[in-house]
Amino acid sequence: MRSIRTAVLGLALLASGCGTVATADVEASTSPEVSVSSDELVLRAEYTGGFVPPQYTYSRLPTVSIYADGRVITEGPQIAIYPGPALPNVLVRTISHDQLEKLVTDTRRAGVGKPFDYGTPGVADVPSTRFTLVDGGKRVTSEVYALGQNDEWDKQLSSPQRAARARMRTLFSTLTDVPGTGEDRPYRPEAVATIVRAYTPGGEGPKQAERAWRGAALPGPVVGPADLHCLTSTGAVAERILADATEANTETPWTSGGQKWSVTFRPLLPDESGCASLGR
Repeated sequence: MRSIRTAVLGLALLASGCGTVATADVEASTSPEVSVSSDELVLRAEYTGGFVPPQYTYSRLPTVSIYADGRVITEGPQIAIYPGPALPNVLVRTISHDQLEKLVTDTRRAGVGKPFDYGTPGVADVPSTRFTLVDGGKRVTSEVYALGQNDEWDKQLSSPQRAARARMRTLFSTLTDVPGTGEDRPYRPEAVATIVRAYTPGGEGPKQAERAWRGAALPGPVVGPADLHCLTSTGAVAERILADATEANTETPWTSGGQKWSVTFRPLLPDESGCASLGR
C-alpha cells in the first residue's frame, strides 16, 4: 500500500503546475455565486482507475474536495513505516468565500465539463484525473487519462490536446495548493466505510496482534469483486471503530464471527452517503 501511495503522490506532483489557470475557449459566468449549504460539494479533483488492488479502488480518497462552506478536505502525509497506520491522515482547512468563487471561475475557464479532446498518451495502467464542478445545481466532470505523465511532449498528442492538458495540469495545481485561513486540522468524519476481505498475513514484519471487531458483523455486503465487502457505520458504532483503528495498522487481523478479516478504513466525506459512493 505504501508503494501505491507513493506512486499516487508522484502523479500528483507531476500533474502540478504554476501560475494562473490558462483560459479555455469556453464561456464563463462573470458573476459566479456559490451555494452556502455546508455539505454541498463544489469542486473535486481525484484519481480514478489505474492498475491498483480492488480494495484500493474503494478506499482511495479524492486528492482534494472543496465544499460550499469553504471546507477543503485533503489527505495529508502519512508516516513512512511498515505496516502503516490503519487510518488515513485526512485533513481539513477553510478558505474564504472570495477564494471559493475564484476557484469556481478558474475551473469554468479551464473547461471542466466541456468536450475537449485530451488524447491518450503512450503510457499504460496509470490513473485518470477526474475534475468535478457543481455549478448552479448542475454537476459536470472532465476526466483526463495519465495527466502529467510526460504529456507535455508526448508525440502521440496533437498541439491542441497538449494545450488542453496544460490547462488541466495548472487547474490541478491551483485546486491542490489553495491556502487556508488557518492551519490544517484533523478531519472528524460522521461515518466510516470499512472495506473487508479475508485475512491473509503480510509478507513482512512480525506477526500482528488480533483485535476484536466492535461493529456490525463482518464481512458485510459484497461490492465489486466477489471477495470484497463493504460496511458503513455511523454514530456511536463509527466512534468505536475509529477509536479502535487508531491503535491498529494496515496488517491488523480483525476477528468477527470466529474468522479473521483484513479491514481498510475509509472515512466518508460530507457529500458521501456510504459504500455506494465509493469505487466509482
